Amino acid sequence: MWGNFNFKVASSSVSGRSGGIVTIWDPRVFSSKRVISFGNLLIVEGAFVGSARTTFLINIYAPQSQVKKKRLWDYIRNFVTQNAGDFIVFGDFNAVRFPHERYGTCFNQAEANDFNSFIHDCGLVDIKLGGKAFSQFNKRFTHRSLLDRFLVSDGILGTFPYLSGIILSNLWSDHCPIILRNERVDYGPIPFKLFHSWFEIKGFEEVVTKAWNDNTGLTSHNPQLRFKDKLKRVKEALKLWHNSYKSKQCLAKINILKEIDQMDALLDACSDPFQLATNRCIHIKTLEQMESLEAHNQAQKYKKLVHSLGDENSSFFHTAINRKRKKLQIEGVMSDGIWISNPIQVKETFLNFFVNKFKHSPNSIIGTE
Repeated sequence: MWGNFNFKVASSSVSGRSGGIVTIWDPRVFSSKRVISFGNLLIVEGAFVGSARTTFLINIYAPQSQVKKKRLWDYIRNFVTQNAGDFIVFGDFNAVRFPHERYGTCFNQAEANDFNSFIHDCGLVDIKLGGKAFSQFNKRFTHRSLLDRFLVSDGILGTFPYLSGIILSNLWSDHCPIILRNERVDYGPIPFKLFHSWFEIKGFEEVVTKAWNDNTGLTSHNPQLRFKDKLKRVKEALKLWHNSYKSKQCLAKINILKEIDQMDALLDACSDPFQLATNRCIHIKTLEQMESLEAHNQAQKYKKLVHSLGDENSSFFHTAINRKRKKLQIEGVMSDGIWISNPIQVKETFLNFFVNKFKHSPNSIIGTE
């Protein structure tokens, strides 16, 4: 299957009409220690080469009965709780999580709740699947479901942060093959860094609007190049504005602190401190607002630093970041029935879509640049 005969295999026994479950792996990539097999479950315990952390490959062919499925979820839940290591749970779960994952057949909310509770209790992450929307079809394509998937633990995401799945075409089986791969997709650098606190500062919108509407020196007729040049101009304008604003804020903070010290000295000798106390409260409130904006910026900087450099004492934050990254990551796009994952082609597909959507219409009364 991968061009050589250097592989190992584990299998479960036949169960009814099911021919059993088979797991095949390359020993140069994964080293096995023991195999647990029964009924609808095949577990291979081992470790990826170069890693000392134990990994469990749990291959599933879930039964049709809701009661039996619940028993299977309970067994795996207990197994994950009682064994330390990373987990990759995959196969035919014979259950869906949400109504949109089933077409042409009735959606069982109770069964979905059991399945979702199992995923949540085990701390597993459902890997997003690209390609086709469903993994199982009947012969007439009137019934479609997403029954096959990969569920991984947070440790797997830490080792393979760019995991993605692709549902391929099915030619003979009623189920589609799925490829799980760890491939980094680079869409290039982000345009520029932007702090959330800037949106609360007076004058920020005016700077962005003025820089964006300034078409001086934009000679290219290529819309992509014009868009890039506009973003570059906005970046330069924001950089100058932020440096100026930061200098003014620093000077204003020093002056406020000096005035507060002067007021404190006057309050000790003043017989009627009402007006001084009022002015002092106003200065304190202004100082708190300035420090609040600085705190927001520092929090955003720290979050970026932890994401890039790592912190051995913040595994919780690493987990949250990895989960969010998997949720927001663009794996690819379907265009004319073809799954596209190349970043350059994905960008072109998005551009062509919006160009066609917003192109000038003969009946339009609104001009475009």
